[in-house]
Amino acid sequence: MTSHTVGDLAASLPPSVEARALRTDIRFVEFFGLPGVGKTTTSGLLANSLRRCGPLEGDVRVAWEGRTFIERQIHRMGVVAPRLLDREFRSLLARIARFVIESRQVSRLDAIRLVWNLISLVAFIQHERARRNSIIIMDQGLLQGFWSILLKSRCRKTSENWLDMLSAVGLHDMVFVHLRSETGIARDRLLTRGDRSSRLQRTSPDSDPDLWSAADRACREMAAALERGMGTEDRMGVLAAIDIERLASPEDVASRALEAVRSACLERHRQSLSSGQRA
Repeated sequence: MTSHTVGDLAASLPPSVEARALRTDIRFVEFFGLPGVGKTTTSGLLANSLRRCGPLEGDVRVAWEGRTFIERQIHRMGVVAPRLLDREFRSLLARIARFVIESRQVSRLDAIRLVWNLISLVAFIQHERARRNSIIIMDQGLLQGFWSILLKSRCRKTSENWLDMLSAVGLHDMVFVHLRSETGIARDRLLTRGDRSSRLQRTSPDSDPDLWSAADRACREMAAALERGMGTEDRMGVLAAIDIERLASPEDVASRALEAVRSACLERHRQSLSSGQRA
């Protein structure tokens, strides 16, 4: 994959582009990484930075921002229900359910939660794609959903492949930001949080080191598989990796994420200009 900076891409565009709001085909920015690495905090900071710095035309929103857990579930049901009439959506639902069942989760309740989480994310993305001029930032998106399935899986040999299902959703308008850190950094940050929302958070620092190793390995293997797919498929999404050091501030991480997202937006705009000129 070719790497560009914002300055490189801006230099290749007409001078008028940076002076006005930029329309981009990027619609979704999804953070991915170990629990505790800072996905939620970075999402909010990135949204504020994009609103200030642009140059983007349209609204920037954090998915489900300001909604309680119950409100999120009600909203999810509202976007899932009408799509059950669509044959392709039902087919993807069946594939996700088959993938979860064949992966042999710890309990039936876990399996139901994982299927619901993924299929509601798919419905949400389809719902938002119908709207224009907005960028949605997700701290818990499709990649994180598939990671949760793999983490709790007792059988990796399944008839469905997570990357195939991800591609079926459509990745041409997505940016995936992989926040990478050593497991010790993520674990220490996670254990200082007051809630108990993560399975990894409910383990003591030394009680289940194998689980942390498996979680980190799954993250890196998924990112590598996604990058390989982007190198062979047309119109795939953008994958950016940001390494998180122990002393890195949330603002520094958000700044690097902003650079990656703006680069992707400018690249998409440059491509659209090139296509228009060829036409």
